[in-house]
Amino acid sequence: MPSTLRLLSLVVPLLALPLSASAFEAGTTWITINPPHRGVPERVLVTYPAKADGDPYTLGADALWTGVPARRNATPVAEKFPLLILSHGSGGNASALGWLSTQLAENGFIVAAPNHIHSTSGDSIPIESFKIWDRPKDVTALIDAILADPQWSKLVDPGRIGGIGFSLGGTTLMLSAGARGSLADYQAYCATMSAPESDCAWFRRGGVDFSKVDRETFDGSYKDPRLSALVAVDPGLAPAYQADSVKAIGIPTLIVNLGEGVEVPKAVRADELVKQIPGAEYAAIPGAVHLSFLAVCNPDGRDVLKAYGEEEPLCDDGGDIPREILHRQMFFKIAVFLRKTLVER
Repeated sequence: MPSTLRLLSLVVPLLALPLSASAFEAGTTWITINPPHRGVPERVLVTYPAKADGDPYTLGADALWTGVPARRNATPVAEKFPLLILSHGSGGNASALGWLSTQLAENGFIVAAPNHIHSTSGDSIPIESFKIWDRPKDVTALIDAILADPQWSKLVDPGRIGGIGFSLGGTTLMLSAGARGSLADYQAYCATMSAPESDCAWFRRGGVDFSKVDRETFDGSYKDPRLSALVAVDPGLAPAYQADSVKAIGIPTLIVNLGEGVEVPKAVRADELVKQIPGAEYAAIPGAVHLSFLAVCNPDGRDVLKAYGEEEPLCDDGGDIPREILHRQMFFKIAVFLRKTLVER
């Protein structure tokens, strides 16, 4: 299909959908939690349904990213809303997923997005990121903190808590939902992966010695029973979950792959994984690539990356479909699922 026709074939159905004005503004504030397993504070971006006050600004805007409109410290709408934990990928951060969190807040969700220690922008350490058990512990600590906070506990419905994770964040929420990693399966998978851009090579370059990782800890259970819906986008560790644990996931689940079929990297290709989860839904986003889930780049974003010696193609997608359009498709899939599972149930 010619590229222009392919673009129109994807855009027209979206434009044909009835679009209504958002019910709320997107308010934002940063909070700090103290996860017991970390020993140091962790910053969390909370985006919430708000009134039209506070200070308008552009969340996540810098030399690389365009950012999105939001309202700093706006007055929260005094209702009970579902809570979503949003977990970024390795080397990512909460603000870079503001394109998603602000839209969710505008549609009636409170979104808490931690900057996972030693796995976030400017603080990404492979040997620490491979400690996959620390991140679901962050999720549990964050839910504890939100429900114990005098302000947030008044606004959150504790019976409607969901999770969204991207890449390593997808691993995080899979573990929080009850899946368990398999170090043996990951080692077997890595034995077949020699490409320098693979996740296995990245961990090895970062000093990870798979033979010295504590198997019992890696394979352990980090389930948080308070989660009642799961969205995993290009979930990391896709070839290396314990099958019986995946089959036992008992909450509504949506798995999203960015791209289709063999275009999706093996590390995150989840079309077979999703078949093991009872009742799980699957969606593929044609024309997207793994990094399409990140924020929209400024027009000179590629030059900024070159100036800093960054080799990752953070601003490149799979074809001629603008990232803004890909984001609309992702949001539609995610929002419909969350409305069905956390709002209309």
